[in-house]
Amino acid sequence: MREEGYISPRQASVLLWFAILPTAILFLPALLTLRARQDSWLAVILATLAAGIPALVIYLLALRFPHYTLFQYCELILGHLAGKIVAMVFVLAFFLLNAVVIREFSEFLTTAVMPETPFLFFACSIVAVAVYAARNGLEVIARCTDFIMPLLVAFFVVILLFATPEMSLRNILPFLENGIRPVLGGSLITWPFMGQVIILATYGAFVNPPRSLGWSLITGLLGIAFFLGLVTMGVILVFGACEATSLTFAGYNLARVVSLGQFLERIEVLFLAIWVAGVFIKIALNLYVVALGLATVTGLKEYRPLVAPLGALNVALAAYMYRNISEIRQDLLTVEPGWTLTWQFILPLLLLLVAWVRGQRRTGA
Repeated sequence: MREEGYISPRQASVLLWFAILPTAILFLPALLTLRARQDSWLAVILATLAAGIPALVIYLLALRFPHYTLFQYCELILGHLAGKIVAMVFVLAFFLLNAVVIREFSEFLTTAVMPETPFLFFACSIVAVAVYAARNGLEVIARCTDFIMPLLVAFFVVILLFATPEMSLRNILPFLENGIRPVLGGSLITWPFMGQVIILATYGAFVNPPRSLGWSLITGLLGIAFFLGLVTMGVILVFGACEATSLTFAGYNLARVVSLGQFLERIEVLFLAIWVAGVFIKIALNLYVVALGLATVTGLKEYRPLVAPLGALNVALAAYMYRNISEIRQDLLTVEPGWTLTWQFILPLLLLLVAWVRGQRRTGA
């Protein structure tokens, strides 16, 4: 199964930003401070360096199998049956990931913004819009980022600039107070987010020209590290490591402290608008990837009929995955690092090793 249409290297890079940043800036700073304390920003740097390894694996696979998606070259490398099984593992992993994102999105809005509104209202609303975008294809999703990305960048520059009066450099000292081990532990917590770089392997086949995929990976990772590092640093400088650990939605709390006299207040409303738009891109992209992968595994010629049913199943799964936001945080701290390491790094690495040992490569789809 193959979708027609291509995206530019810049759009591929920006899609990678939206695949990771929306939920990371909301949850990750507080989770990092639980382990790395005031050195959490350093954990982001280490996690970015670590994410460069699976990014390299993805790039090498893309060079060996240009114009093929992750789901397609699983079968080319491992054979018909084993390849379909491994490809289905990736499909299920992205499906579960999207359900988690939907639950995180809805849980945030019901907890911090509109506590009287049912979870299903937010979940069904965002998925309905995401289904429409996913059915229209990758190019449409990529074009949405052309509008949202400048707003996202400008908004976070404004937040960090106007939050400066509330910052204290003493909050990031002493440096490496407890050594490097807490920082390494913090970088492991970051993996469930940074490891999502693997999503580029699912739409990298549609990047034109194919060899520019390396540029997309590098700029994508650097951009993610830059924004995530700035937000994490901003949270620590404003709130301090001790207080930051208790902030469930750290990025949102950072936006709430911003004010400029009587002129600029309640800027968190803008944060919500741009953040919701970012999560929409993330859910639509994941939904597109799941539908494309399932169509590839089952041999369907068209992925679009699968999008709406998969969206409905995602909402149903999201409703029963967790009972509250505390369970989500605990899952991100304990279960997710090991599980995501398996399918986001170990499986792609095994695919590359098998392809290398067998001398497999293709030049066209």
